[in-house]
Amino acid sequence: MTKTTEFNTLYEKYCKDKEHACEVKKYAVMILNALQQNCQEFQNLPAKSQNYLENAALLHDIGYVTEKKSHHKHSMNIIVKEGLNDYSQEETLIIANIARYHRGSFPDPSKHEQFARLSDENQTLVTKLGAILRLADGLDKPHKNLILRMQAKETETTLELYLKTIGFKPNLKTAQEKKDLLEFVLHKNVEFDFI
Repeated sequence: MTKTTEFNTLYEKYCKDKEHACEVKKYAVMILNALQQNCQEFQNLPAKSQNYLENAALLHDIGYVTEKKSHHKHSMNIIVKEGLNDYSQEETLIIANIARYHRGSFPDPSKHEQFARLSDENQTLVTKLGAILRLADGLDKPHKNLILRMQAKETETTLELYLKTIGFKPNLKTAQEKKDLLEFVLHKNVEFDFI
């Protein structure tokens, strides 16, 4: 976690379920590491990608303070409005957009003003990291901290995510629903298995 005053202020002030936020962060990093090791599309990401993803994961649900239904949009707006001191305006916008796409519609510069403000390169980065955050959020829906590690295997048509659990298999219903953006990014089916 970034230890900036402004980041901590947003997290402490608005995050109502810190345990969930920390689990989503943990799962997001697991997914990112697995993809960077075994998926061509996720190799050569910018050096700060994990940092952006971790911050977005911790702040993704802060919009609940405004409204449940569109909380993902409110999370983005809070981050943009209040800012993150140790980040440039573009970096803050990256983190805000990653948080926004943990649910709801896919990134679309013709419909989403804050996304359209990003450079083409950063739009691609946000789409990839937003896909990871969306899936990580889906994996934590049982809120039981069951996944210990992940591995990925890419084939021509699929991405297999292998989950090592504490012995109990988590319900993957929400993860199945939230793998959609990752499938869009990869142009492949995402499948889950246990190791």
